[in-house]
Amino acid sequence: MDILKSFEKNWRENIALPAGTLVLAACSGGIDSLALLDILDVLKDRLGIQVAAAHFEHGIRGQASLEDADFVREFCRRRGIDCHVDFASVPEEAARSGESLETAARRLRYDFLRQTAARLVRQEVAAHVVIATAHHRDDQAETVLMHLIRGTGVRGLGGIRAGQGDLVRPLLFAGKKELAAYCQLRQLCPRHDATNDEADCFRNRLRLKLLPLLVEEYNPAIGDALCQLADLAQADEDYLQHSMESCWQELARERAQGFDLALEGFLRQPLAMQRRLVQQAAWQASGSQLSYVQVQSVLQLAKNGRTGAELQLSFGLRAGISYDFLYIIKKTIPFSENNGKMDSVGEIEKIPLQVPGITRLPDGGSIVAELAASAAQLNRLCRSAGADEGRGIGRWVVYGDWNKCNQPLTVRHRRKGDRVNVGSGHKKLKDFLIDSRIPRLQRDRLWLVTCGSGEEERILWIPGVRRFDEAASDEQTKNFFIFHMNNEG
Repeated sequence: MDILKSFEKNWRENIALPAGTLVLAACSGGIDSLALLDILDVLKDRLGIQVAAAHFEHGIRGQASLEDADFVREFCRRRGIDCHVDFASVPEEAARSGESLETAARRLRYDFLRQTAARLVRQEVAAHVVIATAHHRDDQAETVLMHLIRGTGVRGLGGIRAGQGDLVRPLLFAGKKELAAYCQLRQLCPRHDATNDEADCFRNRLRLKLLPLLVEEYNPAIGDALCQLADLAQADEDYLQHSMESCWQELARERAQGFDLALEGFLRQPLAMQRRLVQQAAWQASGSQLSYVQVQSVLQLAKNGRTGAELQLSFGLRAGISYDFLYIIKKTIPFSENNGKMDSVGEIEKIPLQVPGITRLPDGGSIVAELAASAAQLNRLCRSAGADEGRGIGRWVVYGDWNKCNQPLTVRHRRKGDRVNVGSGHKKLKDFLIDSRIPRLQRDRLWLVTCGSGEEERILWIPGVRRFDEAASDEQTKNFFIFHMNNEG
């Protein structure tokens, strides 16, 4: 493959920025991003663009990470490329926010890139600035497979797009091997991030273990198949989204705190369009997306069509029927300001906790559940979950005795009458949250992990707050569970 010719062809077909645009290339110094920066620099005149580089030092790998920053600076100095560098301590930020290292690093990195782009526009360096990242074909395959495993719709199967808002990804046509060959041909000497060789997070495990297994045992061209699926899904998503927008113009009407959908016209739509209209209403009202279970509940509500029927959803949303309309509004006041008592606002359905597995939550977070057959294995899983990097056992990472957990295990919001085991006895959950100084308006948004059902249901954990003594492990424990919360929403 002639990378330069393929890059230029892909750029003109899929990106095609206005002349004079400044492309801010995110460069870590590794194979992918160094190849991207070099290609942009070589082709900038032919593409009619300006080029600058941005490097974000995460404070994770000590001296090696600092040397990466120096390497990118020196590379840019030799080429005459403007280079923007910033530093942060991702481990400290992850500990403060309760996020995983991976999530906190991504958020801080993109914040830096967007702030740098905005500053360059303010300084009139260029009238138009876009951010280019070095995502390539192998990244696309990994992303589609990750979304498939976690659960997704057509949009998620589309994976990474070549252009999305202020971001462009001009290397999606090439794989890692082609980019490594390009660096060798150009006598570039990219840096190597050793953390990419450790199977200590979901994406790394998928790349290092699952994809090689799929290649060896099932389909040698699995990467190509996943990228083809992404291409097909993106086209389908674009068509469905365009169709939904036309339906939205016809059926939706803005109202106080939300939207009405003409019920008769809504029910005439195909199921795929009904689901998209519900999600559009939720997004417009709250900026959030509903879970599959909640969308199905709204559709059943619409089908029954009984005026006055209502359904409480996540993110302070409420769906209901009013004569000829299905409405979705954001109007929830969980507590009376006068007496502090919980109002009757309904409840979200229980979400089954996948053990082992990943349970996706409606607010964008997830709970990863794993099992261990020994204390040594448990310790390794705790480290992998970030417990030794500031996340903390008991708040965002918990473990206990699996054999003491009554089935089923579920995730839900709090309910009137909930109690917790605080060691010295049981306490009303409401009193516990007050004593823990949890702000009133946050209490109904907390997730609870419970085991058992009916009168035997017990609260194991409130992610971000505390693990309780139900199912606590001891010296006799043979089988352990470990749960950790990822806040991605």
